[in-house]
Amino acid sequence: MSCIIDIEPPQGCIVRFISDLHLGHERSEAPAVAQLEPVLQGIGMLVVVGDLAETRNCDWQAAGIAAREELRQLCRTRGVQLVEISGNHDPDVPALLARFWGGRVVAMHGHALHKEVAPWSWEYLRNKAACKKLIEEFPEADNNLECRLELSRAMCQLTPPIMRREGIRNPLLRGFMHCFWPPQRPIGIVWSWLTCGIRCERFIRRFLPEAETVIFGHLHRGGLWRFGKRRILNTGAWFRHATPYVVDIVDAQIIRYSKLANIPAN
Repeated sequence: MSCIIDIEPPQGCIVRFISDLHLGHERSEAPAVAQLEPVLQGIGMLVVVGDLAETRNCDWQAAGIAAREELRQLCRTRGVQLVEISGNHDPDVPALLARFWGGRVVAMHGHALHKEVAPWSWEYLRNKAACKKLIEEFPEADNNLECRLELSRAMCQLTPPIMRREGIRNPLLRGFMHCFWPPQRPIGIVWSWLTCGIRCERFIRRFLPEAETVIFGHLHRGGLWRFGKRRILNTGAWFRHATPYVVDIVDAQIIRYSKLANIPAN
């Protein structure tokens, strides 16, 4: 079964793209699902570009799965079609990439941009040998899009999530260690922020050259890049020290890219 889906929204339908709500996670700043109703107003389709909820085997799995089902029900009640795309925190979602309007618009979480998914993460840094061995099992990942996407899913399922610095009681020290240790971690994060636009452009040029607009998340930092006629947008995150953005598209044309707080009430 393909992990790539094709969607043709109805003419005039407002399609809204968001990502990285991380429902259930203790550091998520997404409101309660019932309070997300304003995000659904005036649109016909909501596309969550990965990490909608915490559904891996972790401390927040039960809360994440329950909140995800609540959002699904809210969308059904409000008549909004919900499209879920798999991220590294919800690898159980079948679709890893969606093409809209005949491939003119592409949405993916963004963890497939790195074969390691998140080379700055504790999961990777503590399990390099196993991760590198897994990459070797996908020799076509540089040439075949389906293979590359499935590698990203397998990488997410390879190692258990490492959520916090266990054994450190002082919250300030624990926060420092979370962000700055080992040193490869902050260096990798900053480098990924600085290079994510061009990395995404190279990925799209290789696998989906017909795409005019590309939307991704994963990095928790909003951004807009232009490469000729192609526009690449990041939707940020509903997470501590991050800002959520939305992208609204009608008939393959962007009509809004803004911070969530800037969406006018209907």
